[in-house]
Formats: sequence, structure tokens, C-alpha cells
Amino acid sequence: MGKSRWQHFAANCNHTEPNGQQLEPENQHELSEPCALKGARTVHRGGKCREAPTYLNCFCETREDAERVQSILTEWLKERGLTLSEEKTRIVHLTEGFDFLGFNIRHYPAPKTSRTGWKLLIKPSKESVQEMRTKLKILWEKAHGTNVQTVLGQFNPVIRGWANYFRTAVAKEIFSGLDRWMFYKEDRYTRRVHPKKAKDWRHQRYWGRLHLERNDPWVFGDKQTGAYLLKFSWFPIERHTLVKGTSSPDDPRLKSYWMERQAAKAKDLTLSKQKLAKRQHGRCPQCGESLFNEEELQVHHLHARADGGKNVYSNLVLVHLLCHQHIHAASKRALSDCQECNNRDLLATERKATRQTKRKEEEKQCCT
Repeated sequence: MGKSRWQHFAANCNHTEPNGQQLEPENQHELSEPCALKGARTVHRGGKCREAPTYLNCFCETREDAERVQSILTEWLKERGLTLSEEKTRIVHLTEGFDFLGFNIRHYPAPKTSRTGWKLLIKPSKESVQEMRTKLKILWEKAHGTNVQTVLGQFNPVIRGWANYFRTAVAKEIFSGLDRWMFYKEDRYTRRVHPKKAKDWRHQRYWGRLHLERNDPWVFGDKQTGAYLLKFSWFPIERHTLVKGTSSPDDPRLKSYWMERQAAKAKDLTLSKQKLAKRQHGRCPQCGESLFNEEELQVHHLHARADGGKNVYSNLVLVHLLCHQHIHAASKRALSDCQECNNRDLLATERKATRQTKRKEEEKQCCT
């Protein structure tokens, strides 16, 4: 087999004690040690052996190399109390492709655009797309009998999260396909709400140029408040930026470099959370560490809402989930005091009031 078509060896590593608990290896980096062999190009670790198994992806030049790596890994892991899952361990050719963490990795023929005649594309897997459609379908079924504001509150976080996760891959066509499917579901929803109204009436009521930065007349939403449903295609495809050379997060001389890389993750947050992160210079006010260390972020009210605190930026800070829990434990405040703000887009009421004020000002100018 040609060197341009690597073999893929996928290994699932489990470490289980007699009581059934999974343990974490003492040194995660040791997992790459036996793979520094001839024929094993790279190893990708997709997790830690804490509560979930560790996945290894080994890329080799030939099937014989892949089988040899598999046998060496089996013996090496056996000495450490680890085993390879027979069900999830397999050897496949890259032209067949394989799924990993929701993505499909596969070699596609490209005789005119690639020097080797093959191009490696990473796309959302068919299973991931189908799971997303199933989840959205269930949400549409639950939306029967609810108003459009409830629909937007249920769907936008799901769309934003899925699109942000897969926008680093080749997903533009898949995003557009999901948008077309969502339009069909939106139309069905309006027919259920207004079964006796004409098609043009429903379209005029629920669709329009609600997104002020886009010249799109087919944005579904609530024209009274200006809220709208997000589209998958609105999330631009952004490739992952590789780490420069041998840069290490443990090198104090590269502190600013790693801070800039972490700060770039702020674009995945909602606009209101991005503003809070910018006001805090990317730092958690509770622990002083970077906000972008893969921990869940939540909004905290400095002055409790139960005591008259409002949903305004001056009364809000962005903190880690664990830091948020510590703050409330120390002050004996209920965590639910901030829960409403974390379950929906921030400051919706404030934006609504601002839009209404602008609308009134425009009406006054027209009258004068």
C-alpha cells in the first residue's frame, strides 16, 4: 500500500480495578512511548482514564506495521493493568475512513488538486448529524402549543453549541443542509399555531430581516421583541491554529502567547459573555486564573437578585462553575439566584428595552 494512504489503528484503553472503578494512569504521556516505533506516525489521545476510556489513534504506512503496533501496545498496556477493547479496536484504511469524537476522518480522491492524488477531509460524522436532527426533532415536538419566545430559548443554545464544536471541520454544506431542514420545521410549526392563516400571512409574521447585520429576509423569530433563531450557516468555518514549534504552556517566557491563544476562545461565547470576559481581561475574579481553561463558565450576580440586584453588566461577572459554587457556598446564597441568567441569553430584557427606545425615537423623527 502506498505511503500516501496510511492505515488507521484505533485502540480503546480501559483500566478497571476489581471493584469496577476506572483509574487514571500515573503518567498520561507514557501512552505515546510504545508508539515511537517504525510505522507509527502519530498518536492522538482523546481523553483521560478517569470516568471514560482513553482512545488512541495510530497512523501507519502499512497494515503489517499497524498489526505490529497493536501487538506491542497490547503487551505494554498489560504490564500496567490496561487492556484494549476488542469491540472498539480495529484496523481500517484511510480511504474507508473512521469516526472519532463525532468527526469522520477519511481520505478522498483528489487527482487534480492534490500532489498525492488524495486529500484528507475531516467532517461531522453521519451519526453526529443524525443525532442532531433527532434532538432538534424532539425539541420541535415539545414546542407544540408554546409561543415563539419559548422556541427561540430552547433552540438557540443547542444550535450555537453544535455549530461551534464542528465549525473547525469541513462542515459548510452540512450546516446549509441543516438550515434547509430547520426552515421546513419552522414552517410546520407556524402552520400548527395558525392553521387557518394563509402562507403569506405566516411568512410575514414570523420571517424577516431580524438579524440587523445580515441582509437575510428569511430569519425566523419574534418581530415584537426582535429575537430570532440562529442559523448553522452563520457560524464561519475556522480552522484550528497549530501551536508554534515546540511551544509549551509550562514555559514562563511564552505566557503571553498562550494567553492570546486562550483568549481567542472567547468568540465561542454569547455576545454578552464575550463582553464580560473582555471587561475582566479574560480572568476569573474568584481564582485569578484564565477563564478559558476548558472549564464551564457561568454568570454571577454581585448583588443578589433577591435583594434587588439587576441583570446589568455592572452587576455581573463571568466565573468558572466551581468558583461560582464556592462563592455561593461562602455567602450562603442559593445558586438558583443566578440560574435564570445562565439558562438564557444574557440581558435579553435590557436589549429589548434598548430596541424599543430606538424604535420610539425613529418614530418621533418620522413624525417631525
